[in-house]
Amino acid sequence: MRFEAKLFVEYRWAGAGAAPPSARDIAREGVVRRAEELSRNRRLTECQRLHGELAVALLRWKPVEDTLVSSRAHCISVDAAPELVAAVAAREDSANHQVVLSWQHEQREHQAKRLQSLITDPLRATAWWFAANQDKPAELVQVATEFQQLRTILTHEEEADEDSAGHLVDEFLNAVDVADQLYLLQILRKLFGDHGRSDLVERIEPTTRSTSTGKDADSN
Repeated sequence: MRFEAKLFVEYRWAGAGAAPPSARDIAREGVVRRAEELSRNRRLTECQRLHGELAVALLRWKPVEDTLVSSRAHCISVDAAPELVAAVAAREDSANHQVVLSWQHEQREHQAKRLQSLITDPLRATAWWFAANQDKPAELVQVATEFQQLRTILTHEEEADEDSAGHLVDEFLNAVDVADQLYLLQILRKLFGDHGRSDLVERIEPTTRSTSTGKDADSN
């Protein structure tokens, strides 16, 4: 992919006597190198911008490397094949569209995870609702109830299979003494808390207290 630039090139000869016939070609080559260096950083859809940059950069006299010739140029125009410009523009639009879609997807995923954490934690969900509706304290009980019901509906599971983890834990708890029961319940409570499941911590608390009370009664 290339730009087509129209340039008016000027040169100066710093040597003794008249400039050699090749001086103009040397000057043109020096200008082309400078123009190519600038154009590498521009897309075909940026002809107008490149025109302005070349107009400024090439207007300064600059020695051509390893010669006695200095050159400069006036940039008359910068163009590119219309079909190539259209193709590049379409590709850029497609890439930008994909970036927007990816960002929107990430935002939806983030929002979904945040809402999921609220749905499974009625206390936190109710607090979020009340933070935005502090003028409606009379509706708190109804809102809290609805969040609890929603959690129950969405987290409901089928009857546990014989080999499910929950069934195995229940079977273990029923077969060990109170001290082991309390130990396992405390481990579960800590795991729930470490993973941000305050709803499960809240639900396991009565069982833990009941087991602890039973242990104290046995010790007496």
